[in-house]
Amino acid sequence: MKKLILMLAMFAVAKTQAQQKYQVHNLSVVNPKQWIIPQNDTLDYELGAFDGQKALIIKRKIQNYKSASLAYKPGLNFKDGIIEMDVACTIPKGGFVGLAFHIRDAHHYETVYFRPGSSGTINAIQYMPEKKAEFNWWDYEATKYQAKAIIPQNKWFHIKVVVQGSKMEVYVDNAAKPAMVYTALDASLKSGAVGYWHGNCPQGAYKNLVVKSFN
Repeated sequence: MKKLILMLAMFAVAKTQAQQKYQVHNLSVVNPKQWIIPQNDTLDYELGAFDGQKALIIKRKIQNYKSASLAYKPGLNFKDGIIEMDVACTIPKGGFVGLAFHIRDAHHYETVYFRPGSSGTINAIQYMPEKKAEFNWWDYEATKYQAKAIIPQNKWFHIKVVVQGSKMEVYVDNAAKPAMVYTALDASLKSGAVGYWHGNCPQGAYKNLVVKSFN
């Protein structure tokens, strides 16, 4: 009897997942007239190419460990779903590149970013909620906010982030298992836009951003 109940429960979960619908937002085309892309004396961008592939190239002219900048299309109210994109830190020694979600503005969002220079260590991936004018990554250095992964340097890699409720799973380069599972997403940042995140990195390349929102 217990086995039958378990099988029925598993069937119900599988059926629910199969029936779950997505609303797809293809943000792979970056139109500067529709996007918010910071540009100032220390930061610049271009619609160029890296490794023979078209991309949004973000350049930081002056390095600053407190640096964090977003490029995103406003209007999306993403809560739960799947985010996929390709990213590369285009310098040999690495820098900080990633994505942001539940974006309210330039200083209120959640981010998952990657450190190619720390590939293979617990510092390779970091999650943090940003809610200050100054990017305060040092407040989220505890092990629970970080994860070990192999992050390519000076090369494209694929990211998939699954967000549902307070849980987030991060997959790197189409791996079957997540490199990071975090179960305490910030409750004050429940929804918002999705975009590219550029940290303290001389140059990063970003492309193929697709968001699937759970209906």
